Amino acid sequence: MSHQQLESLGCDAEIDHSLGETQGEKVICFAQQLGTHCVNLMFNCEQSGTDGAKEALWFFAERRVDVRLIWSPTMHNGEFNGRQPEGLNRADIEQIIAAKSQHPLRAEHVP
Repeated sequence: MSHQQLESLGCDAEIDHSLGETQGEKVICFAQQLGTHCVNLMFNCEQSGTDGAKEALWFFAERRVDVRLIWSPTMHNGEFNGRQPEGLNRADIEQIIAAKSQHPLRAEHVP
């Protein structure tokens, strides 16, 4: 997956399986510089990535950073289970973006 494709999903940095504190602080600084103040996680969609994503969710939430998962083994009806971000094609990315924009808790849907 290209950097431009990652950006279309709201991903600002690539992390394979785990997030170190220094790396996490850099991601926060980068998100602040971009003005998003949000971190979207897209770890490998397998057990090691899930474990890393759980740690990263905790890390960012403790620092009061808006954090979201792009995918997990069970999101998107399990369609991406076992996949890695670099293996996605354009159709996969469009599907993920469409699902992200239809989320029931997005601000546009809140009365």
